[in-house]
Amino acid sequence: MSLPNRFIKTAGGGNDFLVFESDGRSLTEEDRRRLALVCRRGLSVGADGALFLVPGDDGRVRVDYYNADGGLAKFCANGTRCAARYAVRRGMARGADPVLETGWSPIEAHVNGESVTLSLPPVGVPLDPVPISGRGLPPTAIPMSVGVPHLVVFMRGDLNTIQIDRLGPLVRHHAAMPDGANANFVRVGKGNRIAVRTYERGVEAETLSCGSGVVAAAIVAGRQGFAASPVVCGTKSGVDLTVEFRSDGDQITGVRLTGDAREVYAGELCPEAWQE
Repeated sequence: MSLPNRFIKTAGGGNDFLVFESDGRSLTEEDRRRLALVCRRGLSVGADGALFLVPGDDGRVRVDYYNADGGLAKFCANGTRCAARYAVRRGMARGADPVLETGWSPIEAHVNGESVTLSLPPVGVPLDPVPISGRGLPPTAIPMSVGVPHLVVFMRGDLNTIQIDRLGPLVRHHAAMPDGANANFVRVGKGNRIAVRTYERGVEAETLSCGSGVVAAAIVAGRQGFAASPVVCGTKSGVDLTVEFRSDGDQITGVRLTGDAREVYAGELCPEAWQE
């Protein structure tokens, strides 16, 4: 196939995405190369990634997610929330509670206007801390998988002043994470509130929000006794996301992520969108 021309620009919690009604499994290497060029900011449309939606089995909607570098990823929580709203608004799903088939698992969603809640499958408890090093970093980070791998780093002081562009790669490429990890820097607040900044793999930069990252951060904060469900997670964008969960032995169950999902504009790609 060739990369479709028509798209919708969406945003969830500050994560922004291009949405195409097309089969993402049919992308060629040339399509992926062009997609990465289209996701560049300044020179093209700009996005943290792209969502490809087609009808799935039994009334479900299949979602294939590509990072901004053109690489296929199993899951993107904020992207899946945006996909849910898109599917409901256009009748691709039955009612306001679509089921989305992702590379990780079928995900149930509830769409209430611009607010979308995902109900995630049970996930394993956070793993034992791993050592990290670098000026400005604490001694350890905590691994946590939410469809994709994460490392959670608890920071002291003002989270707004840390140098994510320097610290992010040190954590993102940790030797203990063979596939790499999203690096989530967390500051614990008051009243079951935390602040999270994320350096995302596949984007290789800080994003304004990361849905699975705030889920990982909230669960780890809960397990460490720093917060209790529901946890309100402040993001770089200024938009809050809310995470609910229950600890159930060696699993975390009842995981729900709620936040905004906005449709920003519709567009059509021109050939110069992927001009190098």
